[in-house]
Amino acid sequence: MSKVQDTGFLDKTPSLYSGGLLLNILGFHVIRTIFLSAWRLKPKNLNGRYKEILEILKQDGIVVIPDFFPRDQFDEIKKEYENLYADWKPSDFTYEKFNNRQKKFPEYFETIAERFVTPDTPAFVKYFMNNEMIREVTSSIVHRRIRTRPYHHFWFLQSRNPDKKVDRLHIASFPHADVPYPTIKVFLYLNDVDESNAAYTYAKGSHKLTLKRIMLEYKLSVRYSRNGDDKVTEEELNLLGYRSEHICGKANTLFISNNMGYHNRGIFSTTMPRITAQLDYRNLESWRNTLNRGGSNIISRLSKKFVKSLDNKTRLKNLAGISNNNMS
Repeated sequence: MSKVQDTGFLDKTPSLYSGGLLLNILGFHVIRTIFLSAWRLKPKNLNGRYKEILEILKQDGIVVIPDFFPRDQFDEIKKEYENLYADWKPSDFTYEKFNNRQKKFPEYFETIAERFVTPDTPAFVKYFMNNEMIREVTSSIVHRRIRTRPYHHFWFLQSRNPDKKVDRLHIASFPHADVPYPTIKVFLYLNDVDESNAAYTYAKGSHKLTLKRIMLEYKLSVRYSRNGDDKVTEEELNLLGYRSEHICGKANTLFISNNMGYHNRGIFSTTMPRITAQLDYRNLESWRNTLNRGGSNIISRLSKKFVKSLDNKTRLKNLAGISNNNMS
């Protein structure tokens, strides 16, 4: 039971790879990919006004919608971003203030200014996070009910020195899939974005579980087990019949991306920032989402009580740790 009560139990999701070298040589990752994906290759049907959006996402793995919000709603979201970032200067940084993720790629983040903030501001929540179309299309693609809030951020990126080529020092700059099963990320450009300020890049159609994709999964799982390398080259994508393209757009362009498909961050050639609002629905695969049932029956009440109990134990454990640190 101790493992069940581990602090990460409720929020863990199936990772991109699992198992060691021998298991993956024997095909463990291929079996795992088919198990996680095959039963939801076809999205659930959506009738009415969202059907066309779902069909594009089903075919391409990404759908791009310019001028998504009415102007007043977009301006409210943009204003919330500006308020949260008002006191931050991209030019100011010290290595000591890097977070753990940034410390893994210090040479990259010494020249790339980055800050992401998790907002619970009214317009962001009302218009973006609780958007009916986004929620229905996401649920259809991943075959999960949305019972928990997605990971959500404002995200600022800017090159401090475009002449210093550091993009290939970060894994996000290489084509990659987040996981070997359908998962959704949603992006809203808050400023104009094109190839010069690291537009998102996606290989349309690469989200499909074809025989060639399964063979690539096998190859990559063995490679990753040997040396931790899960980067994919553009040539490897071309052999599958896919080609990466920049997803450019003006401010207020929204796109929904199935990140089982291959994608990457673009390369900065100017100091123009890339500013986005983002939703990440990876946590729909977590036990927290599965157990957070909304009904009033006995199963729903018990599962809700179980989640609350684990969260309380985690909170008390964290508080005890803070108290001990303050006393030392």
